[in-house]
Amino acid sequence: MERHSSHMEQPFETLSGAVRSLRTGAVSSRELVTAALADADALDPLLGVFVTRFPEQALAAAREADARPAGERGPLRGVPLAVKDNFAAAEGPVTAQSPAHDPGLWRGLDAPAVTRLRSAGAVVIGKTTMAEYAMGRPDPAHSFPVPRNPWDVERWTGGSSTGNGAGIAAGIFLGALGTDTSGSVRLPAALCGTTGLKPTHGLVPLDRCLPLSPSQDVAGPMGVSAADCGLLLSALTGRSYVPDETGECGEAGVRGLRIGVPYGLVEAPGVTGACRSAFAEALRVLAELGAETREFELPEFPSLLAVNATVMLGEAFAAHGTRLAARWELHGRAFRRLAAAGAALGPGLVDRARLTGAALTAGLLERMDGPGGVDVIATPTWPAGARPYHQEAAPGDELNLTAPWNATGFPALALPMGADEAGLPLSLQLVARPHAERTLLGAGAAYQRATAWHLRRAAPDPATRPRPLPEPPPAEGAREAAGDLVTAVLAAAGLTPGPEDLTAVRATAHALLESAHELAQAHPEPA
Repeated sequence: MERHSSHMEQPFETLSGAVRSLRTGAVSSRELVTAALADADALDPLLGVFVTRFPEQALAAAREADARPAGERGPLRGVPLAVKDNFAAAEGPVTAQSPAHDPGLWRGLDAPAVTRLRSAGAVVIGKTTMAEYAMGRPDPAHSFPVPRNPWDVERWTGGSSTGNGAGIAAGIFLGALGTDTSGSVRLPAALCGTTGLKPTHGLVPLDRCLPLSPSQDVAGPMGVSAADCGLLLSALTGRSYVPDETGECGEAGVRGLRIGVPYGLVEAPGVTGACRSAFAEALRVLAELGAETREFELPEFPSLLAVNATVMLGEAFAAHGTRLAARWELHGRAFRRLAAAGAALGPGLVDRARLTGAALTAGLLERMDGPGGVDVIATPTWPAGARPYHQEAAPGDELNLTAPWNATGFPALALPMGADEAGLPLSLQLVARPHAERTLLGAGAAYQRATAWHLRRAAPDPATRPRPLPEPPPAEGAREAAGDLVTAVLAAAGLTPGPEDLTAVRATAHALLESAHELAQAHPEPA
């Protein structure tokens, strides 16, 4: 199938290449923005990439970028980018893909992260689709666009930065700004075959970005390549993450790099054979480039996974509970059921989980720095290719290889590493200690110079008519004692879910409470 093309053949494949072409005058910002908008017109009705597009403002910004003297153009030089719709952007409202949200919030204002991208010369062409308030999956009862994977539109993009992953994979734009609380930059990058970086917690400002779990939320760049993510991170932080002006990161990040591999996780049930094979080949390439791979198990992993879930849902309820009580039915079923389950935790269990996470993180850092230590930890980003929307999946039935790194605050990079039998992308995840983004980006860029998986492009047919989204599967009932507790907690919080919602909330809350109590028992003295 021929890839849709509504514009001139581009002389580049990455954001870094686009910047170089803009610098040399081989292409103009107006041409790039016009092409991106044309591709959006053709593909967006199928892929559900955008919540809102800003064609007039984007073209005006492109003309302004082209008119600036070369010395006054920023490092992003008029390149078109997209922004996840939990960030404020002056051109249009923040929706967080929720009918319950107040669209007047931050009207006419930019988030500081968006301001930094514009100051570097970027042109914002629109706000992209996402999971509601950055959690859960799309609700077919809502009228928002449904994000679909360009490699197979019957499959999920991964969440919650859904439109970013789909838009980059389809070639509509080459870079985007997302957020990541349990994998929301890395998972769409993994399932859509793009590159995404979760920076160290706190590195990129989150002012005027709607929170989900403030102690774990991270803003991060998404692009075609690691070098693209380095360019965007440089603009977002004001620090250089791309050492030389060509937009490439040096190989110093790979030669002599000690890469730890937790083989117990890689061989765990749920990791497909295709994923294991692609991962083994990725390690071979990195070793050929001069890295040293060694076994480095992660006994902390299950506990960090529990920390992420406990803190995320507890903080999600704290952030959104008041609005949930006032506008329950306006929220999508996936989001409201997950957020309401967080009410059952109470501040004590959430605080305890945070302390446990901090203690586990300190211990892991000590092991990384000690005898037999490592500079980077490597795993698959996700254990398989993208799941079909119509394949029923209970929460937590896939091994989550991304969420524990939000509990630690460590930076993590997702890179395409292969494809499964159906041609669906598979992804490599590299993780480093806090503020070691240059190490990750250097290793990622070296790997991508030796491979071409990141340059694969999906070829979605705009004429495809995918099936409507399925209704959420019915929830299994929880034990009576847990149900009674949850019902009382919800009533105290002013939440009055109907029978189907209540059953789902009880089930999630019971599993969450069990996990949080097991975590407390396993780590009785986290401080």
